[in-house]
Amino acid sequence: MSLINHQNKAFGLDISDGGLRLAQLGNLGKKVSLRAYSQVALPPGCVVDGEIKETKIFLEKLNELTRTKKGPERLSRQVVAVLPEDKTFLKTINLPAGNIPLKQKIAELIPQLMPLDIDDIYFDWQPVKKTATEQSVLVGASPKYIVDSYFNILTKAGLTPIALEIEAASIARLLIEHNGEQEPQIIIDMGASRTGLFLYDEGMIKFTISLPISGDMITELIAESLDLDKEKSEKAKVVCGLDRTKCHGALLEIMGPTLDDLAERINKAVIFYRANFANANKIEKLVLCGGGANFLGIADVLKEKTALSVTASNPLKNIDCPFAELRSPKIQSFISALGLALRGLNLKNYL
Repeated sequence: MSLINHQNKAFGLDISDGGLRLAQLGNLGKKVSLRAYSQVALPPGCVVDGEIKETKIFLEKLNELTRTKKGPERLSRQVVAVLPEDKTFLKTINLPAGNIPLKQKIAELIPQLMPLDIDDIYFDWQPVKKTATEQSVLVGASPKYIVDSYFNILTKAGLTPIALEIEAASIARLLIEHNGEQEPQIIIDMGASRTGLFLYDEGMIKFTISLPISGDMITELIAESLDLDKEKSEKAKVVCGLDRTKCHGALLEIMGPTLDDLAERINKAVIFYRANFANANKIEKLVLCGGGANFLGIADVLKEKTALSVTASNPLKNIDCPFAELRSPKIQSFISALGLALRGLNLKNYL
């Protein structure tokens, strides 16, 4: 959702229940370069399901984030921030061509497409495809109380919010548009507290869904099944992963039902797309990103269960990163911040 029409550089700010991350990019010749980054953890209860519950603590942590940034570049006071995935809606809709203003058409359709009252939301859109009889429009919406709370707290921190953006849009910008790819694909962003799936085809995001799996949930499952504390469970994820040859395949056995459910939901998303979208192309590719993409063996397991080509994303494919400590695998956790920062370089574009 664009708030201010501004052309200067802004940093990207990823906000999750567990922490804050920022990334600021700059142009290095013809290539984009990461010029500054930072991250801080948030205490439990500060942000819950994307809602900021403890504003004083949040502000303290946000100030710490900007104060402790690493890199040679002076940090901008302008910011492109993410909106919480489970409080946003993103959908491609097809409208008949005509002279009725897009805003009016979309406002009339939103109650049919999203479980939201038009008076309680902000919405934005981008035309993505047009023919003589029809036009496709990507529509994003979020409750006003969420958008207002994010805008107000960023302003209170002395920052200028240039835009608040739906997470799938920032990820698509980084992993697809910025890499010059247009291949139909599913992208799954596996975070510590939430996981989102979105389907991309014909140069646009077709739909997004939330998945009932997260890094924290996996850790808890391992801890409960093996009677381990959180620290040892996290270590088991790294050392053993889903490799059948490591740790006697214990985690693969423990995670079996969860992975079966995840694979089934992926397969249902593909079936839904083919059944409900005209001119749907065949989906053969699945890309994993976020911290969960580093879970050893998960790509191979999902490939086996979905018959899709499954790979981990490469966030730095077209971005120079001078920070050795931030390269793979840690960079996966900065997916959203990097995508938001890309918009900070070119604020004209919604996607």
